[in-house]
Order: sequence, then structure tokens, then C-alpha cells
Amino acid sequence: MNAALIGSVSSSVATLQGMLRGGLEVTAVCGLHERHAAKISDFHDLRPLAAQWGTPYLAFDKVTEPQVKAFLERHRPDWLFVIGLSQLVPAAIRDAARQGAIGFHPTPLPEGRGRAPVAWTILNQRPAAANLFFLTDEPDAGDIVEQRPVPVFPDDYAIDLIIRTNGVLEQMVADLCPAFASGQVTRHPQDHSKATWYGRRRPEDGRIDWGQPAIDIYRLIRAVSHPYPGAFTTQRSHEAQRSRTGRAPLTASPHPPTRLHLIVWRATPVPGSNTQHLPGTIVAIDSNGPVVQTGDGLLHLTDIQTDPAAHPGLATGQRLE
Repeated sequence: MNAALIGSVSSSVATLQGMLRGGLEVTAVCGLHERHAAKISDFHDLRPLAAQWGTPYLAFDKVTEPQVKAFLERHRPDWLFVIGLSQLVPAAIRDAARQGAIGFHPTPLPEGRGRAPVAWTILNQRPAAANLFFLTDEPDAGDIVEQRPVPVFPDDYAIDLIIRTNGVLEQMVADLCPAFASGQVTRHPQDHSKATWYGRRRPEDGRIDWGQPAIDIYRLIRAVSHPYPGAFTTQRSHEAQRSRTGRAPLTASPHPPTRLHLIVWRATPVPGSNTQHLPGTIVAIDSNGPVVQTGDGLLHLTDIQTDPAAHPGLATGQRLE
């Protein structure tokens, strides 16, 4: 038996590599068009890997486009793997595969169905897993083919967990290729009474509340760092001028205050730090970045990105909002 793949992110690549390593014939690959790369976190173009193996490839914008169904029907897959696609796949597409359609989710299903599972796993300090399961009309609810645990470590950033999960996924797919090739795939129904769901996260959910404990802010930074939009904070430009000179300007600025937007990609809690400043206050700056007061201690921001880049910069005494 053979298989086709639909996907758009790094887990899609891991699955395709596992299928090729395991010797499962891949008849077709469908990938989200590269023009969507800027809008899709962790986007990966599947075209180069498909071309490397001489596999027919189709780029699409919506999986419901008629050409997707026609492309799959032309290549007649026994199995359809839909991995790393944030679009619901209707039965008309799933039925193009004679044996069934297989999905992937990185939580220990039935726990953690839904959106943004990597971020929620870190934020909620929950376990992770690599699952292959049968796709149904209800997201993440189908029978499980196999579930393997993925370690989650206290200082994991999103990319760390993604890479580790992809490694488990690729090996699992490679190990299961003989079962898929023979059609002898096991099915384990989920206990729906134990299901929990994660909600959608938007970029604005990454705003830092400096009144929160340092460990909670640190957890947010790790959960939404690369390849996601990142945790962020702001600082007003007029305040920056007062902080650098130690007094307000002699004349009022003819322009309204502008905000410096900072994305915080990495940070480190400062052990034994004090709480003598207002939350959000920059209490020190060194070669690694600013040290900021939180609700219960200090947080060292070791990797930040500023917009606009031409802003004169941060200074001790300024407050982030």
C-alpha cells in the first residue's frame, strides 16, 4: 500500500522523512503555497523534499480547492496523512484515501485537543506526546494508531519542544511504515469523557504583564518564542527621553508619544532578586540585555527585538508596559 501527504510545517517534513525512511511508497505530496509563509508559524515548504524523491507535488491555498481532490484521486493513495495543516479537512478529501486519513497531535490525547498545543503545554506545564490518529469530522477525536510520550523540560522554549516532538514523530512514522504498507494498522478509541481542549491563541495574547511573577512571565516567553510571534511589551518614547536626561524636556514635543515595541525571545529569571521597584522598571542593563522588575523579582531579557529599530534604545529607570 502507499500514501499521500498534506502539510505545511516542520511536523509535515518529519512525517515525510519518516515515511521515506521506513520505505512506505509516497505517491503524492500537497503543500500550502509558499506565499502563506509569513502568516504560518513554523512554515516549511514541502516542495524541495518531494522533488528530491521525485514525488508529484501540488501547492494549494485552501485544501477544499477542487484541484486538491482531483490531484489525490489521480494518484490513488491508500493512506492520506494530513500533518501540520491548520485547516479542517472535509470527508470529501479524506475519502480520497481508500484505507483512511491520518492526523497528528502533540499532546497525550484525549488531553489537550484543539489549538496551539505546544504553547499551552508549556504554559500549563502539561505532558507532551506524539500521536497518529484517524481523522474524523471532530478535530483530534479519532481512534489513535499510536501515542508516544515526549519529554518536556523546565526550561524548554517552543522550538525545543517542537524539535524533540518531531524527532519522536519521525521515528514513530518510520516504525509504523510496515503496518501501513500491509494495512495492518491498530486502532485504539479515545476515552471522550477524559477529553480536554486548548483554545486558539492570537499574537496579542503574548503581551507581558509585568505585575505577574517572574516565573510566569518566563514561562510565557518560552511558550510563544520562535517560531511563534513572541512575547512582547512596549515603552513610550517621551518617557525614554525623560529617563535619559533625568528631567522632562524644556519644550513639549510637537509630536505625540510613540511606542517602542519590544519582542522578548529569550529571558532568564534572576535568582534571589528583590522587589524594590515598580513592575516593568528597567533596573539595569548589561551586554546581554535589560534586567526588568516583575511582580516578585527580576527577569533578565537576553534576546530582544525592537521596532522601530532606529529608536535610541532603552535606559535604566524606564518602565515597560
